[in-house]
Amino acid sequence: MSAGLLFLRLVLVFGWTIGSQWDSDVSAAHTIYDKLSIKRNISKRELKCGEREYAAENICCKECAPGSFKLADCTNDNKTSNCKPCEEGSTFMDHYNSLHVCRRCKSCDSELGFEVAETCTVTQNTKCRCKQHYFCNSSDSCHHCDPCSKCENGAIEKVCTPTTNTICKRNFWWIYLVIGIVIAIASLSAVAAYCYKKKRKDFDVNNQMLSRVVHKPPTSEVEPLVYTDVDLSAHIPAIVEVMTLPQVKAFVRKHEIPEPAIEQTLQDYINDSTEQKIKLFHMWYQHHGMKGAYENLIVSLRELKMRAVADKIEKKLNAVTFSSQENGRSNVNTAEQSSTHSDRHNV
Repeated sequence: MSAGLLFLRLVLVFGWTIGSQWDSDVSAAHTIYDKLSIKRNISKRELKCGEREYAAENICCKECAPGSFKLADCTNDNKTSNCKPCEEGSTFMDHYNSLHVCRRCKSCDSELGFEVAETCTVTQNTKCRCKQHYFCNSSDSCHHCDPCSKCENGAIEKVCTPTTNTICKRNFWWIYLVIGIVIAIASLSAVAAYCYKKKRKDFDVNNQMLSRVVHKPPTSEVEPLVYTDVDLSAHIPAIVEVMTLPQVKAFVRKHEIPEPAIEQTLQDYINDSTEQKIKLFHMWYQHHGMKGAYENLIVSLRELKMRAVADKIEKKLNAVTFSSQENGRSNVNTAEQSSTHSDRHNV
């Protein structure tokens, strides 16, 4: 073997030996590092800190108080963390903490209907509420406020608050309208029923009076007969006494007394209305005659809507008729008694 080949072989053997030794050393180093890391992690997991403390590496540090944040962890020599106060008016921290920054203060957006209720401090966030005429009744935190409702005609039962909407009074105008209509219909019905009953009663009275004239059977009692042929000439002053001149004129015109005769009578007694009424009534009575005159008088007055006048005249003439009948019966009884006494005397 030549000298060159022998040298090359020695170099290769030496290199292989050195490489093997290096790999062995690197592997051993990694093994040692892994063991140390596992030991450190186990130690960290087994570290238990007290209330208001936190774990930092292998020691327990005190948390920062409300109103501040952690600037740096504590050390083995000083267990108190390096804390820095929050910025007044812009940031806050409302609890013990180990955070690196304070929380930013909330803003109350007026576009969403909010206003500031309590300003932000280093230990308390801003408190918002719904501004005037706005409300939010959400059980959760409000994200916006709604405008308060407006009541018709200002009929408010409960005013709007930041947490409750306006409560309006119930409007019962339609109930009042219905009640008014019902009352009006009931009133009209009552009036109509009353008018119908009154008209029916008057109709029945007239029928009864006519029936008494035509169909009244003779009775044993002496009663004033209605619509009998009474001589009215002696009663004309009493009749016209309850009538006005226009009523007398309307009555005689109804019975076709000529207008010139009426005007002439009025001119003859121009200053005496009583005499005018008497003469006009005489004119009608002479034209009509006694037969049926009483009945014609009463019926005509009722047809002319002079019912009250007809009732008064009827009452007067009935009283006169009844009195005449009573006198006649008295005279008959007196004559009968005189005749009987004379007969007895002759016997």
